[in-house]
Amino acid sequence: MNKRPLIGVTPDIEFQPDGNPPRDFYSVDERNIAALREAGASAVLLPHEVGDIDTYLDLVDGLLVTGGGYQFQVPGLFRHDGSEPPEKERRTRFEAALLRRAIERDRAVLAVCGGFQTLNMVTGGELVVALAESRAEWSRHRGASYTQTVHPVHVVQGTRLAAATGASSFEVNTRHRQGVLAAGPGALVSAWSDDGLVEAIEVPGQRFCIGTQWHPEFLLSQAERRLLGAFVQASQS
Repeated sequence: MNKRPLIGVTPDIEFQPDGNPPRDFYSVDERNIAALREAGASAVLLPHEVGDIDTYLDLVDGLLVTGGGYQFQVPGLFRHDGSEPPEKERRTRFEAALLRRAIERDRAVLAVCGGFQTLNMVTGGELVVALAESRAEWSRHRGASYTQTVHPVHVVQGTRLAAATGASSFEVNTRHRQGVLAAGPGALVSAWSDDGLVEAIEVPGQRFCIGTQWHPEFLLSQAERRLLGAFVQASQS
């Protein structure tokens, strides 16, 4: 019987003031788990404990670093335009440390939305915090449903993303208020939107380390299914 690869998934954390007592809760969109299972993997959630990162990486075959819909810049940790205050500092510091160590240990990584932005920053890139306020045409990246495709992404040929998706362009969802204009020096751009935003990056020299600004876990195209499948396959190698 073939063993299903085990993917570590980073959860969100929210303070619930109405709890008895008020306290923090971890959560993750079930679509992340369903998409991994469809691609042939099992999943386990990774609490935000920096001291446990090597234990996690000993356990899992790959990492899915999820999005979260929050402003996650942290003073002194990343470069950004500083226009809004930070949120969820504990999560951000954990995911940044996790990504750095995963790259050092060459674990398969798929980083989505906020995870993509964190991956770009840990590889030396910078974040535009308020897209709509920077350029009016970027406002389309914020308001749509996750289940609706909004614009195409154009895949850079010769990249790992091109090999994984088998596509030169495809339509994606979009729901983010922060964005990336250029890859950091430790990464390569592997997809663009037609309005100049980076839509995907990858870290060269890794077995699989791709970040996407959109949410492929909603599986709105065959290209996204192939991307998840390639990630799971790489985690087994």
